[in-house]
Amino acid sequence: MGVCNVFNIERYATEDGRGIRTVVFLKGCSLRCRWCANPESQRAGTEVLVKTNVCISCARCSVLCPEKAISYKEGYGYITDQSKCRQCGVCIRECYADAREIMGRKYNEDELLAEILKDRQYYGMSGGGVTFSGGEPLYYSEIIGAIGEQMHRRGYNTLVETCGHVPQKALEDINGRVDYIYYDFKQIDSEKHKELTGVDNTLILSNLEWLCGHYSGELSVRYPYIPGCNDDEASVNGFFRYIKSLNHISEIVFLPYHRLGLPKYQGLGRAYEMGNMPSLKKADLSFLVQRAEGFGLEIKIQ
Repeated sequence: MGVCNVFNIERYATEDGRGIRTVVFLKGCSLRCRWCANPESQRAGTEVLVKTNVCISCARCSVLCPEKAISYKEGYGYITDQSKCRQCGVCIRECYADAREIMGRKYNEDELLAEILKDRQYYGMSGGGVTFSGGEPLYYSEIIGAIGEQMHRRGYNTLVETCGHVPQKALEDINGRVDYIYYDFKQIDSEKHKELTGVDNTLILSNLEWLCGHYSGELSVRYPYIPGCNDDEASVNGFFRYIKSLNHISEIVFLPYHRLGLPKYQGLGRAYEMGNMPSLKKADLSFLVQRAEGFGLEIKIQ
């Protein structure tokens, strides 16, 4: 039985699909989006993160670390060198301020299903279920497909959020077993996509087109609207023209840029590439509704 690496399980969620949901956040992603809100999800391996707003800079973690993996970094605090860390947990257990945590715990299919079903009383009453997020959850497509089947047998639903940069087999693994897919669309121009995320969009477009022809559930395409990255007229209009050419898309959703991931970058000792770019509000994107109508499309701003 395979295992997956989970860095968070959020219960009683209402923003990631219908009804009351359990959101399982999985580690590992091949993209390195400049604006990523979950930098702790990118590496497949387990990491130690420090809550910089809680840390009291007593240096106890650095002194006690048997691998000498923790040192002070100006502007960040006591940061762990992940290449040296063995996740022994000494720094976490000995932290006076409870400022350190391990991001990542291994679950097999049965263990993860048991965690999800702890909330089953809320699924039936609200039409909810489980949402797999990340990172890129389809790195674990066989486990997700199997859990999707188990959820179906109990009358609950499953949603997967994906960037689409996965082998087509991953989509085949979940087809007919997962009810909803949220498909992120970063940039229509392949070279710009590579500049912004580290990979081009060839596989992502190919997989979206495959889903439009084969997927049996509801497919939502979601566009994170990021200033200076994909908010220009050519990028947005190119996206609209491309989406107009596809079938089987249930909804198109625009997501305003936000800075909620900034403390996590600090906790990993990493620079935030978006700098001081301010968050956007839904109202800032309202003009896109009329523009989309010009292409014969209806969009939502979330």
